[in-house]
Amino acid sequence: MTTTERKIRELAASRIPACVGIDLAGVEHRETGVAVMRDGRLELLVSAGTDEEVLRLAALAGRRGTIAINAPLTRPAGRCCLDDDCPCRHDPGTRSRALERELARLGVPTLATALIKVLARRGERIARALREAGREPLEVYPFATLKLLGLPWRGKRTAEGRREIHRGLRPLVPGLRRPGASEHQLDAVVCALTAHLHRMKLTRTVGLPDEGLMIVPDLEVLTLGYEPHPSGRGLQAVWRRRRRPRARG
Repeated sequence: MTTTERKIRELAASRIPACVGIDLAGVEHRETGVAVMRDGRLELLVSAGTDEEVLRLAALAGRRGTIAINAPLTRPAGRCCLDDDCPCRHDPGTRSRALERELARLGVPTLATALIKVLARRGERIARALREAGREPLEVYPFATLKLLGLPWRGKRTAEGRREIHRGLRPLVPGLRRPGASEHQLDAVVCALTAHLHRMKLTRTVGLPDEGLMIVPDLEVLTLGYEPHPSGRGLQAVWRRRRRPRARG
């Protein structure tokens, strides 16, 4: 039994809720990154391929855990499908969802759902399987989390860019030790981190409930600070909740 398989079995047997982040690939033969955080610490960082592998790793969240996926999990309002030859594609405004337009207004551009239909179809399929198993996944966007938190986000397809993103994440994600993690694994870590912030009630939603919601850090309630790590090596992140001003009577 490999070390990774042993860790997966340990997490599967645990009753502690976990945050599972999934950077979903559009097709099964490409890499899907999966990260598992428990009590704010990264416990597992692996790659998956097939739907079966992805769902098996998603189950590590447990019944009370949180699953966050980087992929569209819903279709734009008015679309019965994402097929190019369906009349529904001609309805104005159905290429993107409200959440994508809202992200653009926040300075976080993203591709319209209809332009990444292969990924969107798989996202819907994975989300449906999770719901049938009694788990409600969250849609997240690693770029949005990194940018809103002021963390490095550029150049993840280059080794230097990934090292920079890794350095930015290390104080926020105890247990993140692999500087050689792939871009998909790093995105999975950010997905899991976003799920962790959601459990801490430090996120908000963008989008419409009847069309699809995405979870992003809520800059109105959270502040990110740093303090020396107890080991004396580097820094560790400190999440704080802002105090809302009292309404004047």
